[in-house]
Amino acid sequence: MATYNKETFKHLFQSKFNLSKWQMLLQDYFHADKVRVSPEVLDEDAEDRKGYFLGSMTTQDNYELGFFYYEMEDGSVLRRKVGLRNLIRPYLGYGFDAALAVFNDGTNWRLSLICDLKEDATSTKRFTYVFGDEKAFYKTPILRFESLRTKANEFLEIKKAFSVEALSDDFFDEYRKQYAEFVKFLTGKEYVKKGNKWVEQKTGEPDAQYFTSFKEDDKLVRDYIKKMMGRIVFLYFLQSKGWLAGNLHYMHDLFYDASDEVKGNFLDKVLEPMFFGLLNTKPEDRSSAPLVNEVGVKYIPNADEIPYLNGGLFQQEKIDEVDSVFPAGMFQSLFDFFDSYNFTIDENDPNDAEVGVDPEMLGKIFENLLEDNKDKGAFYTPKEIVRYMCQESLTAYLQTGIEDAEVKEHIANFVKTNDVEELGGASSELAMSIDQKLIDVKICDPAIGSGAFPMGLLRELYACRKSIEIFEEDNAADIKRHIIQNNIYGVDIEKGAVDIARLRFWLALIIDEKEPMPLPNLDFKIMQGNSLLESYKGVDLDVTSKKLKTGKDTKKTRGVLSLGFEETDVQKTIQDLVKSYFSITDHTLRAQRRQQIDKYVKDYIKICAEGNHEVQDAVDELEIPNDQFFLWHTYFADVFEQGGFDIVIGNPPYVEAKKLKNIASTLKKDYTVYSGTADLSIYFIEHGMNLLAKDGILSYITTNKFFNTGYGKAVRKFLVGNQINALINFEQVEVFENILVSSVVINVRKSLPVTNNRFVYERFYKLDAKQFRMEFAEKLELFGFYPQEFLDENEWSFSDVAGLLLKRKIEKDSYSLASLKGVNIYRGITTGYNPAFIITDEQKDSLIAQDARNKEVIKNMLQGRNIRKWYYNESDENLLFLPWHFPLHEDMELKGASEKAESLLKEDFPAIYQHLLIHKEALLDRNQEETGKRYEWYALQRCAASYYSEFEKNEKVIWGLTANNWAFAYDDKQHYLPSNGYILTSTDIPIRYLLGWLNSKLMHHYFHYIGVMTAGGAYTLKAATISALPFKIPEEYMAIEEKVDAILMVKNKDKQADTTALENQIDFLVYHLYGLTYDEVLIVDPDTPISREEYEAYKEE
Repeated sequence: MATYNKETFKHLFQSKFNLSKWQMLLQDYFHADKVRVSPEVLDEDAEDRKGYFLGSMTTQDNYELGFFYYEMEDGSVLRRKVGLRNLIRPYLGYGFDAALAVFNDGTNWRLSLICDLKEDATSTKRFTYVFGDEKAFYKTPILRFESLRTKANEFLEIKKAFSVEALSDDFFDEYRKQYAEFVKFLTGKEYVKKGNKWVEQKTGEPDAQYFTSFKEDDKLVRDYIKKMMGRIVFLYFLQSKGWLAGNLHYMHDLFYDASDEVKGNFLDKVLEPMFFGLLNTKPEDRSSAPLVNEVGVKYIPNADEIPYLNGGLFQQEKIDEVDSVFPAGMFQSLFDFFDSYNFTIDENDPNDAEVGVDPEMLGKIFENLLEDNKDKGAFYTPKEIVRYMCQESLTAYLQTGIEDAEVKEHIANFVKTNDVEELGGASSELAMSIDQKLIDVKICDPAIGSGAFPMGLLRELYACRKSIEIFEEDNAADIKRHIIQNNIYGVDIEKGAVDIARLRFWLALIIDEKEPMPLPNLDFKIMQGNSLLESYKGVDLDVTSKKLKTGKDTKKTRGVLSLGFEETDVQKTIQDLVKSYFSITDHTLRAQRRQQIDKYVKDYIKICAEGNHEVQDAVDELEIPNDQFFLWHTYFADVFEQGGFDIVIGNPPYVEAKKLKNIASTLKKDYTVYSGTADLSIYFIEHGMNLLAKDGILSYITTNKFFNTGYGKAVRKFLVGNQINALINFEQVEVFENILVSSVVINVRKSLPVTNNRFVYERFYKLDAKQFRMEFAEKLELFGFYPQEFLDENEWSFSDVAGLLLKRKIEKDSYSLASLKGVNIYRGITTGYNPAFIITDEQKDSLIAQDARNKEVIKNMLQGRNIRKWYYNESDENLLFLPWHFPLHEDMELKGASEKAESLLKEDFPAIYQHLLIHKEALLDRNQEETGKRYEWYALQRCAASYYSEFEKNEKVIWGLTANNWAFAYDDKQHYLPSNGYILTSTDIPIRYLLGWLNSKLMHHYFHYIGVMTAGGAYTLKAATISALPFKIPEEYMAIEEKVDAILMVKNKDKQADTTALENQIDFLVYHLYGLTYDEVLIVDPDTPISREEYEAYKEE
């Protein structure tokens, strides 16, 4: 029996395929018991292949695994991927759960695991390795097969060995380490994870270049390293194509064959001359072009065989002017890392994946590389969601103007299957119409990130056009080039995102190119900018036509140059220049044209800012483009001349309102859905609709918080005014890797809704990433429908008809809690810095021991986590209650921070003053616009000045802002609460009655109509939500009060005592108060302990 270890596998994978050795491995390594001595020839009529059945095995975990072998035509294994799984698929129906197949062309061989398992999806999936290169490292398969050795007879373990996701994680982790090392070398800093956040901290001394070349600009360092590494990664993809002097190991040899002197300055002497002097310079211009870094290409072997690509990726930019030198060991580590992975040029799809680094992985790198990216609201969308959204948005667009339901269904089937017979054949009138729509479509992702959605639509457009136009494979690159240059647009605030997105489009072209061709320039297709703002310093830049008269420079124009015409439409000039920009291949002329465009753009901004000298002067120093605004109607004027985009698609960033203060005034002016508490993604919904042409399609995956929040009312009204095509609701679902958020896929047509419109609706609930993918695949063709007429600007609960009728019944003749006289809800106190103001019992005792007067400012305190239903658990925390201007806080004449108040605090409460003094630096770091200005540095940030006496009341209801259970408690001990808690006081309605009513199952049920749960499944019990609960005034309060009294009495004796029977009685009284029938009670509580007869009798009593 042969021994299998790392060396055995290395030799096996680097060698040409040997059938007899493979048969031996099946028996000795996989423990296959039914391997045939003589392979059975498969009855297939094909000239380019010959297939064999090698045998099978029943794995230890009871899966049937078949073994197959195909001899392919020369060279087909490397270039042919799509379709190979279909050779095996027919045999999976004959008792095999999966197949292990080898495809061999005499030079390279593919080892593929092909499975059709119910838990994976409805489609056959293939995962594959490519072997046969004697110089390749094959790190991943060697490690995986070596670790599989003792479990090779278990199918699920075999499947793990082919996992693309695991490789993606491994590659990214190492990529991030390499990136971090380069950054740390320059800055002396690195990001470390603390809790759930990445925090930058100093771990060494910065290199001198950090001060001289990078001017201590950390972002510049990170952008510089990202761009350098992105270019190197691109070269590895070119290498896998054989385009670097025909050497599949060119990059390895480039470094290792260099002298120590060259390695010591590898970026300046080798990489940059390669980037700028070769890849960005035409062969005929290389001899006359200036020497890059004064060394030229003398250290680059076979320089004349390096292709000219241009396209912008290797164009020398301002950031490249930075001088930098890195130790040779850092590049050696980087190249060793890249050398150990297989780079595959084709992007994997959910059903066909080569185990290697594919271009899509670049997207994941970008989305995760910036350690604070999730703070910026950027999340990487799973490919299953991307594919669904791309297909559904394209389908909706192609169905525009078509009324016949049967034709619409055929179009939907065509997009999913690419079977042109669904359209009546390639030459049918419908097919021709659809093809023209595909050629004309304008698509935009206004938060493009790494380009997942436009890349997905590139694939869909290409597949659909290929089915109709039936073009040769040789034309594939031309079709993709047309799509990229004419159909797809994108904007992102992050320059790094734009670079990665462009990179993926270029790689998409390389897949189908037979030989290197210059890349299309995407400078004015995929652009940097702040999508939401088409204004600069308050100046509106969304002007459809601005005229610039020639003449001398005046104070009015502030330096705008004469354009050489009597009167010029500047936007038209810019548009014409942009169009001509794409046809220029000479990089010098292109750079000049780019400068010309940027100059006209600045002139245009100056015109818009006529009379605003501050803005006009600032424009001269403005970098174009930038992250401050985006000129939609200038750069993409060709689109808006046709009315707008046909499809706007994407995953807009999720950023909390508190982080939007710097642009809040502009958002308020520009967006009808504005709210001071709205998430950033809300504005992208309105913006996306504004970008669309009439009947255009908006498709986003975004937060679903707008379903039930107050700020969501304007968004809900905005959406129901258009035709909703689909809402796929993910409640507490891990759609995004390792991120639990509640989100929704929306698909909306910009048009009035048709009568009786029913849209696709499905809800997924409480699923981790694996469960979600499985359930999404199972339900994909089984999504339900929901009537749009059930939705309005009020909260969206997606209840059925019975549920909606119950909601209306509860609301009928009721008053919102907020409208009741004498009932008030208050939020707890915001300290701004808890370590200074929240003290333990031990600290409390110490302060009182030092001075009994300190007891005056130390208050009992409860956190939200202490609160349970009816009762609370005691806390060992206390609040130092120091309102503004304490101890002169009752002096209404005091305005601003008072030195006199501080002096008195120091004199009257010295121990407390000394305690706060320890935290002075942190306290001054609080809200810097107010701390030390509006109030003293030692005072609470928000001290509830107008209502702090409410905390001292003899009884109140208390609850936490977020709670795992529906829970309101009774407090008669004058506890204070921090900002994560609320109190309710009442002068007219008994507190105990209100407590019983709040804790009732009916109010708990009603919350789900209007309330919001956190991604983790906790209740968000904001004042606005509780204030909106419908209160029905009873004939008398005593019955419920008595039950609450009884519950509180029991809980006072034993907090864990069972009070279910008393709670049920309260529930029945509340049901009766709102006039519920027994069937309606069952909607609220399907497990109600009372029978129909008992309930009716109870009602009669």
